[in-house]
Amino acid sequence: MKTMILEDGLYGALEAVAGRSGRPVQDLANEAVASWLADAAMDDADHEDVERARLEAAEQGGVEFEAFFDALESDRN
Repeated sequence: MKTMILEDGLYGALEAVAGRSGRPVQDLANEAVASWLADAAMDDADHEDVERARLEAAEQGGVEFEAFFDALESDRN
């Protein structure tokens, strides 16, 4: 077990939720951190998937989204 320091406002909100749910603050904090870590891992995996797709599209002659729409906008003007 480790000690963690939270901002007063965050801890107060966490205590309020714990009180309403009848669950210990520690359980809610552990769940929140575990959820955040799982989301971060998904974000990393998603980022890798996006990067692979970008490389594949570039190999096939694709252009970046922004460049494509910038070119369309330039053509309109």
